[in-house]
Amino acid sequence: MGPQRSAIRAALILLILSLFTSAASAQQVSLADKVVERVLANGLKVLMVKDSNTPLVTCLLAFRVGSVNERPGITGISHFHEHMMFKGTRTMGIKPGTFEKDNEYNRQIDALEAEIVKEQSKIKERDEAKIGQLKEQVSDLIKKQRAETIVSEEIWSAYQQAGGTQLNASTGNEMTHYYVTLPKNKVELFLALEADRLQNPVFREFYSERDVITEERRMSENNPGYFFTEQLNSAFYAASPYSWSVVGWMSDISRISKEEMTAYRSQYYRPDNSVLVLAGSVDVEPTMALVNKYFGSIKNPPGSAPRVRTEEPSPEYYRRINGPDFKVPYIEKRVIGKAAANPYVTIMFHIPPVWHDDVSVLNVLGDVMSARTGKIYLDLVLNKEHATSIGAGASMSEYDGSFRVRATMKEIKNEPVVPIAQLEKELWDFIEEAKTVPCDEMVLQRVKNSNEAGYLRSLAGTNLAGSLERMEIIYRWQFIEEQFKQLMAVTPADLMRVAKKYLTRDNSVTGVLEREK
Repeated sequence: MGPQRSAIRAALILLILSLFTSAASAQQVSLADKVVERVLANGLKVLMVKDSNTPLVTCLLAFRVGSVNERPGITGISHFHEHMMFKGTRTMGIKPGTFEKDNEYNRQIDALEAEIVKEQSKIKERDEAKIGQLKEQVSDLIKKQRAETIVSEEIWSAYQQAGGTQLNASTGNEMTHYYVTLPKNKVELFLALEADRLQNPVFREFYSERDVITEERRMSENNPGYFFTEQLNSAFYAASPYSWSVVGWMSDISRISKEEMTAYRSQYYRPDNSVLVLAGSVDVEPTMALVNKYFGSIKNPPGSAPRVRTEEPSPEYYRRINGPDFKVPYIEKRVIGKAAANPYVTIMFHIPPVWHDDVSVLNVLGDVMSARTGKIYLDLVLNKEHATSIGAGASMSEYDGSFRVRATMKEIKNEPVVPIAQLEKELWDFIEEAKTVPCDEMVLQRVKNSNEAGYLRSLAGTNLAGSLERMEIIYRWQFIEEQFKQLMAVTPADLMRVAKKYLTRDNSVTGVLEREK
C-alpha cells in the first residue's frame, strides 16, 4: 500500500472515530442537567445555566408577545412598544424632582395630539392650517420637555456604566426580549431595572418615537424587492397574523395611539407571560433571592394573555376539521413582482407549528435540499448554471409555519440565462423527485453531522441562553433536546413521506420576482 493510500485510510479512520465520539458526546450531554428551572408564585419562569468558566452573566427577559398578537389597526405595536421601554419609568429617564412637571407636559401633548387626530379624521372640510398649528405646538412642548425634564438614554447609560455589553432588545413574530451581558456582581442591577420597566413604564416622547418607527419602515421600503416580499408573505398567510411584518403596515404605525399601546401592554407585559434567563457565573439560591426581591411582588392583571387561535385554511386543516374523506378545494396561489433586484423563485408550503413531529423531518428535508453536495445545488448551480444560489428550510413557528424552496436566477448583464419559468419548473421537478426517490445516505449523514455539531455548540457556555428563551416562549425549553433526537432519527423514508404530505401544489404559494427594466 502506497504512502498516499495509507494517509487517506488513516484520515478516514480518524473521521469515523470522530463521528462516533461526537455521537457519544451528544448522547451523554443532558440538557436537563445544565438548566435550573424555577417559577415564582406570580408565574414568572426563571431558567438558569451555571457556567463557572466565565465571570459574566448573560441576562435576558423575554415576553410572549410579538407581531402575531397584534390585529389590523395596531400592526407594529409590539416593535413600537419595545422602543418605548427605553424611554424611562417613574424614576428613570427624568431629572430628579420633575415627575409631575413631566406628566403635565405629557398631558398637554396628548390633548393636542387628540385634536390633531380629530381634525385629520374629517372626510370633508379638514382644516390643514389648524393641523399645522397644532403640530407646531406639540413640537414646542416636546422641545421644552426634553430641555426641562427628560434624561435621554438613562437606562442604556446605567447598563454601560456597569460594564454591560451586548445590550439591546428586539421584537419578532412571537417574542420581545431585552438582554445584556454583565459582570456577576451587577446582575442585581439588571433585575432592578427590568422589574422597574415592567411595573412603572412612562411612555415619554411617544409621538416623536412614532415618527422614528415610521422612518425605519421607509428605510426598509428603499430596499429593492421589499414590497414584493411583504406582499408574498401576506398572500401566503391568508388568515394567520404572520401575514404582516414585525414593523407593521405604515397606515397603522403612523396612527397608533398611546391609549392603544397602554391597553396592549396591560394584556401581554405581565409576569405570567414572561421568561427570565440567566446564564454564566450564577449562584442559584442567592440569585433566586434577588429575583424574588424584585419580581416576586409584581401582580398580574386580571385574566390571562390572549393566545392566537386562527389557523391557516390549508389542505391538512380541512382534512383534520372535516374528516380524511373531505374533498379539499384546489387552491394554488401565485404572486408576480418586478424590482431592481436579482430575480428569484420562491415556493412556499404550509406546515404545522414547531411541536409537530413532522417539523423535525421537514427541517432535515430543508437541509438536504439546500446541501451543496445535494442534487439541486449540483444541477442548478454547478452543472447547468441556471441559479447562483438555492435554499430550502422549515420555519420554527409557534403557530402554523412555512416550508420554503428558493432559487436565485443567474444573470449575465442583468439578463437571465434562461426564462424564469424554466427555473421554476426545474425546482418543481426536484420537489416531485423528493417524494419518490430516497435521499442520498451520505448527504443525509452530513446533514445530521452538521446538526449534531450545532447542537453541541449551542450547549457550550452561555450560548444556551438564547435557545432556551426562544424555545420556552414558542413551546417549552425541554423540546430543544427532544427535537435534536428527532432530527438524528430521520430516515430517507421519512423525508419522502413529509414531501408527499406537504409539498403539493394545492398547499403552495409561488412567488416570482423578475428584474425591473
